[in-house]
Amino acid sequence: MFIIALSTFKEIYRKKIFHFIGILTILYLILLTIIFKFIGNNLHRSNGVIDMLINLSSTISIVGFYFSSMLVAFLTIMLSIGTVSSEMENGTILTILTKPIKRSEYIIGKYLGTGILIILYSLILYISVIIISTISKISIIEAFGISTLAKGFLFFILQPLTILSVSLYGSTKLKTVNNGILIMALYVLGLIGGVMEQVGSYIKNDSLSTIGIISSLISPFEITYRKMISTIFSSLGSFNFLSGFGIDGKSTTPSIYMMVYVCIYLVLFIFISIKGFNKKDIG
Repeated sequence: MFIIALSTFKEIYRKKIFHFIGILTILYLILLTIIFKFIGNNLHRSNGVIDMLINLSSTISIVGFYFSSMLVAFLTIMLSIGTVSSEMENGTILTILTKPIKRSEYIIGKYLGTGILIILYSLILYISVIIISTISKISIIEAFGISTLAKGFLFFILQPLTILSVSLYGSTKLKTVNNGILIMALYVLGLIGGVMEQVGSYIKNDSLSTIGIISSLISPFEITYRKMISTIFSSLGSFNFLSGFGIDGKSTTPSIYMMVYVCIYLVLFIFISIKGFNKKDIG
């Protein structure tokens, strides 16, 4: 299992798409630095606590962590859609499974290898956002504290790990391209569902909120980001997700029960990936 995980880690690291996303990440961080610098300069000219909180909210929830989470999600999708299917398509899997290794170990190894790389990438990106904010004189650490940011990171990585579990399952059932389309559709569904739930709550439309909640149950990726932001902002004594968009109003925060659901969702897809792959006729 660990040999498969290490092999998967090395294989992904050598992929061109990983290097491409690495370059994209550098460009993103440069752009983020410019934005943070601009906000930091305006913040120091205003010298107001209210202005500071508004700028922090906008910077962290929208410019910083939001697009970072999308970048991590994109990386996860691109690296995981062919985790198993690509090896079935090119016949590599026949060589691997002739060795004394269980199919369950193969699936878990694939998940671990990809997951570890994604966690490392997420950690680097998460810390980079914090460092950029610090050098831009917008101290996220002082505003929220290291422990709060550490808790936020746990929810930050929960999203890509959940996407990975679904993508892994799809990779055992579908061809790489088809799986990619499916996972992207699910991810977009989660984003739309999250917006619908928030807007429904804001305009007090129960039907719209219900549709959003159902979408989030099917695709619970976006709610982990909202939980991350709510965890960070709760240290200020209040949280309004919509305030990051410049909207004053009531917003919904994912409950602990929803986070338990996400964890069960993640484990369930790994489990059915193993069960389905054990029964799959290969070769």
